[in-house]
Amino acid sequence: MITPPKTILVSPLEWGLGHTVRVVPFIRKAVAEGHRVILASDGVSLDFLRFHFPGLEWVRMPFYPIRYPQNGQFFQKLLPQVPGILRAIRKNHQQLAEIVAQFGITEILCDHRYGMYHKNVHSIFITNQLWLKAPKGWQFGERPVYRIHRMALHLYSEIWIADHPGEPNLSGLLTHPSRLPRNAKYIGPVSRFRDVTPVSPDHPWAFEVLALVSGPEPQRSLFEDLLKERFKRQGTRALILRGLPPATPDTQPVITQDGDIQLIDHARDEQLYWYMQQAREIICRPGNSTLSDLLFLGKTALLVPTPGQTEQEYVAGHLEKQGLFEVCRQGDL
Repeated sequence: MITPPKTILVSPLEWGLGHTVRVVPFIRKAVAEGHRVILASDGVSLDFLRFHFPGLEWVRMPFYPIRYPQNGQFFQKLLPQVPGILRAIRKNHQQLAEIVAQFGITEILCDHRYGMYHKNVHSIFITNQLWLKAPKGWQFGERPVYRIHRMALHLYSEIWIADHPGEPNLSGLLTHPSRLPRNAKYIGPVSRFRDVTPVSPDHPWAFEVLALVSGPEPQRSLFEDLLKERFKRQGTRALILRGLPPATPDTQPVITQDGDIQLIDHARDEQLYWYMQQAREIICRPGNSTLSDLLFLGKTALLVPTPGQTEQEYVAGHLEKQGLFEVCRQGDL
């Protein structure tokens, strides 16, 4: 039996590009199967999706503009923002009802986007973090927070966990709590390079080290500046991919030169695939999407967790213990 085309709303969280990158292979698959896909996000996340899928319909759905500190005290900075985040979730949920009615949505696919569920529409929540890690001194709250988190996830039709079900795995306790939500299943690491063929750029830069800069500001810029300082000090020929997609689909990413360092605002997946294949050394954040891409390519890297992001610090340590990656604190670059 041939199933009729669906109208699928795809909505990733816009705190950095990791959640957005992870929905890319699902969008490609849905489009290839003839389904109608509507994109819903904001900021750099929406810019990224429009750049990669210029022909798709989209709606702007703002979430809470979280503020990240420069000193790495992310958890302490996050707590006062919780009321604003909860209000944003409620507002997104209300906007979703309007979008479902306007476009005739028949399926929802979101990545870490709370509030994106509807009583009459099948909804899927993609995650790499069921168990929320707290900083030292606050671990007593992890178990009760997980109970609340699990209850919230039961509002969705399905929970897709982007990790392997057993050992070895990418995220340890984050994706393997003692009790899963009843609607959860493991789908394995999700790489954007699935069904992608690498393509060399027209004028490739001969580099030794590839740095993948990502994440929300101001830490994204701080990371980039520290890397440039390191490469200049060492005299390294490096390529820095800055994680800054253009604001419009028809705008080409900016390429600049700073001595032996080339900086590219953004690259299409087929070129990023090529760059990562060519790199002798890779430096990056231990985000789930980047790690999934590295494992897909059989590559290792120097992992530099975002200061204060406890889940990145935990995952980096988890993978270092397995001997898969090296880890460096940002302050020690």
